[in-house]
Amino acid sequence: MREWLLLGVATLMPGLAHGRATGLGVGVLLGEPVALTIAYRPDERQSIQLVQGWSFGQKRMHTGIDYLYTPTEIPADETLGLRYPVYVGVGLRTRLFGTSTVAAQERGNFGFRFPVGVGVEPDNLPLVVYFEMAPVWVVAPTSHGGFDGAIGAQLYF
Repeated sequence: MREWLLLGVATLMPGLAHGRATGLGVGVLLGEPVALTIAYRPDERQSIQLVQGWSFGQKRMHTGIDYLYTPTEIPADETLGLRYPVYVGVGLRTRLFGTSTVAAQERGNFGFRFPVGVGVEPDNLPLVVYFEMAPVWVVAPTSHGGFDGAIGAQLYF
């Protein structure tokens, strides 16, 4: 029981994120949407990510931009040489062109994304592989909820 309590406290403690690659990252997302990504990470905790791809679920072009913040890391065995950063964020999303959807038969929509994700980063490579979930609040042309989720990878230069 004590180990679980320590794990919970350590997971919520800020200040564990360290040694992450910074600069420009280029990668892919596989899921909803399937997309190419470009990220800029000015420091170890913050990044801005642009996503451009295709939503196969809604059959539309997906464009999004997110501000991501990494408050903590999941504790890891240091002998493995891996870090597990946990991030949260907020962003904008549009889906345009393509065919109509069931949600009010809208031709395009605009909304807000709230991504939450966890990554795996090797100590000796400027690479991150991550899983991301993002509840979405579509505000125009009609208000309704949505969800994005994908597995991605980015290589930093």
